Amino acid sequence: MKKLILFFLTITLLSFNAFSQWTQKADFGGVPRFGAVGFSIGNKAYIGTGDDGNYCLKDFWEYDPANDAWVQKTDFGGSPRMYAVAFSIGNKGYVGTGYDGISYFKDFWEYDPSIDSWSQIADFGGDGRYSAVAFSINNKGYVGTGTSSSNNYLQDFWAYDPFSNIWTQKTDLGGGGRSYAVGFSIQQNAKGYIGTGTPGYNDFWEYDALSDNWTQKPNFLGSPRYGALGFSIESKGYLGTGWDGTLSNKDFMEFDPSSNIWIIKTDLPDSGRVYGVGFSIGSKGYIGTGRYRGTKKCDDIYLKDFWEYNPLNDGIADVTDNSEIKIFPNPTTNDITIVFPEKATIEILNINGQIIKTIYNNDKETTIDLRSLSSGVYIIKAKTDEGMTIKKFVKQ
Repeated sequence: MKKLILFFLTITLLSFNAFSQWTQKADFGGVPRFGAVGFSIGNKAYIGTGDDGNYCLKDFWEYDPANDAWVQKTDFGGSPRMYAVAFSIGNKGYVGTGYDGISYFKDFWEYDPSIDSWSQIADFGGDGRYSAVAFSINNKGYVGTGTSSSNNYLQDFWAYDPFSNIWTQKTDLGGGGRSYAVGFSIQQNAKGYIGTGTPGYNDFWEYDALSDNWTQKPNFLGSPRYGALGFSIESKGYLGTGWDGTLSNKDFMEFDPSSNIWIIKTDLPDSGRVYGVGFSIGSKGYIGTGRYRGTKKCDDIYLKDFWEYNPLNDGIADVTDNSEIKIFPNPTTNDITIVFPEKATIEILNINGQIIKTIYNNDKETTIDLRSLSSGVYIIKAKTDEGMTIKKFVKQ
């Protein structure tokens, strides 16, 4: 069959040479690790704790983007641990919970960068846990979900007031209990967000601190996963990487709460990772550390690379597709044909990320009847052993 040229509505990723939105920065100053914590205060950022594959850690490092340099600071005040959580309020940072292979921690610590010192604060209000999520909204910190000592997936949610040093239980997360989820807040709308996580979620929820209420938002467009990372820049949220049971993902997407949609952005230009850290400093996002998880445990690589993301340079190019997966016609009225070199799992989603159809196909070409769909823009995700291709098409 002759190669077909797709209409300009096809989404294709930019070539590696065009990755101007991702810039590799100086490697993290400590040893490679996964399950660390990261947060920012003002124009500096901090990474610490985690696991290097042999031991849990408590070292703590400051990153200065102006100099692209790391400086070691005073060790975390608690015991070594992995899969803890962190957030910042004003000019202080907060780290707590986590796991060391035996203990499920609930202690919490405040870091003051002006004097490079840690002070223990009130213990977390819920059970000891690891792989929870945390973020701050205005002058309060929020922590929830995770795995407890009884190996239960949790959905409880708590607020911390640094002025009274008190934890208060809030409304449980609207989705099911989960672990290794992603959490971040968007300060412009004073809302928090939690999504993805094990045992296999790609749902996404918004938290309104004023009403103490959760609202389900459009699902994350990527595959269900855990161990992903996220951050916010100004009025947008970003989520990517993580493990979906097959791949250490490197995809990356933007959530716009004003339009309530996900936008596919350019992949992180590496082999993917799980259990990394993400945060923002001003108008830039940062991703670092983590673990490349191969198909066999001996393939695992612990990471210390560090990347800067500039949203002003990002986008998805509207160019002809050069992948081996083809769709036509586009736009279409009745059906669409997909051509690919090997068996694939195909999902059709609406623009809000809801799955409309799932097709498991062993042929190299399949035609899908779309007459039941209303007019609009839709997304095709085709997943093969080589990875995932995501394209848009228009139903007229």
